[in-house]
Amino acid sequence: MKGKRWLFPVVLLLLFLAPGPARAADVRFQSSTQYLWYNDPFLDKNQSDVVEYLKVGAPAIDNAGRFSAFGYGRVSKQFNSGQDGVFSDSDDILGRLYFFYVNYALPERRGDIRLGRQYVAVGAGAGTIDGIRADARNLGPLAFSAFAGYDVRYRETTDLSRAGDYLLGASVGASFLKEGTALHNTNLELSYLRKYNETDIVREMLGVHADQGFYKKAKAYVDWRYDILHEANSEFLAGLKVTPFAGLLSITGEYFSSYPNFDADSIFTVFAVSRYREALGRVDYIVTPQVTLFGSYTRADYDGPTADTGSLGARFRPKQVEGLGIRAAVDIRRGYPGDLTGFDLSADYAFKKANLGAGITYDVFQRDSMTDDFSAKKYWAGGSYEVRKNMTARLRVEDKVTRQFENEFSGRAALDLRF
Repeated sequence: MKGKRWLFPVVLLLLFLAPGPARAADVRFQSSTQYLWYNDPFLDKNQSDVVEYLKVGAPAIDNAGRFSAFGYGRVSKQFNSGQDGVFSDSDDILGRLYFFYVNYALPERRGDIRLGRQYVAVGAGAGTIDGIRADARNLGPLAFSAFAGYDVRYRETTDLSRAGDYLLGASVGASFLKEGTALHNTNLELSYLRKYNETDIVREMLGVHADQGFYKKAKAYVDWRYDILHEANSEFLAGLKVTPFAGLLSITGEYFSSYPNFDADSIFTVFAVSRYREALGRVDYIVTPQVTLFGSYTRADYDGPTADTGSLGARFRPKQVEGLGIRAAVDIRRGYPGDLTGFDLSADYAFKKANLGAGITYDVFQRDSMTDDFSAKKYWAGGSYEVRKNMTARLRVEDKVTRQFENEFSGRAALDLRF
């Protein structure tokens, strides 16, 4: 990790955990030690990583239970990467801090105030900041949220924040008709996000969300993002989910449109982009507690060229073999940027303290009518075993066979601890 601003929440956390008049904090840890091996397609050589993920939490620091603190990060070391700084990580041990903050819960569950490195999200956008967030709830039907801080930029080997790079945002929401019959669970939210790079505005977004329940059997929802800086609609989603027979049948229809937008200082702003649109329909039918059927159809429009994609599948939990689950699906695509026919078959089995799983994916592509078909296959298997209540061992291996690579073998072994 480069940059020193993450030290601020760490110091705050240490102060709260230090001995004092408050009760001893109940500190909990979760650790995942992982070994990953894979073939790097750019360097055409085998590489491996050793990674340590650590999560720490103190859910109740003071006697009143209002202060809490949480942190999550990782350190990693890559082997066999050579000295190529473009296609590999540094030879050094690398660290990355995802969040590390202190939280204060307002009385009567009125909200929270959070200080430190944290992930923040509103309908208009999201990011990670070294800063402060305040949420206010249970103010009648209204709820408010606001955040501001240094914008944390995650790059290949660093996560840093610096003066002049800021991220701020706010949202106001309202909920009505919690116990309605014809209309129920009405939710509205208006949000705003602004991003700075060296004190220049590089992103400014407006977001709107609304959802509405009908007769306890349907829900309509809308999400819209508007790019104020470039005066363009960024994303729009409208959908309706109907459950005419609760627990048996659900029908979903959606329309989605997106137009790529980038930070104003990004090199990608010089490239021409096209609007993407799609209409989707999906049906899930629970035939019995052991059998579920599902299917979907998508019509995609790439601002001219179009494609039709369909999927049909089933999930099984046979009574005869307790703990066994099987999933099978067929996918068909016709149109831009090429045709595809494929299937996916997987199974999982749980018994005592172990879980096992395996699967295969097979796809046949044709990019255009003037070229031959080619195929891609992926095989995978994995499992986990609970060594004891606070320790679990996991293993997953997979192999890919494509037109470019005859074998692309990779795997991950992990040991998870909770204490």
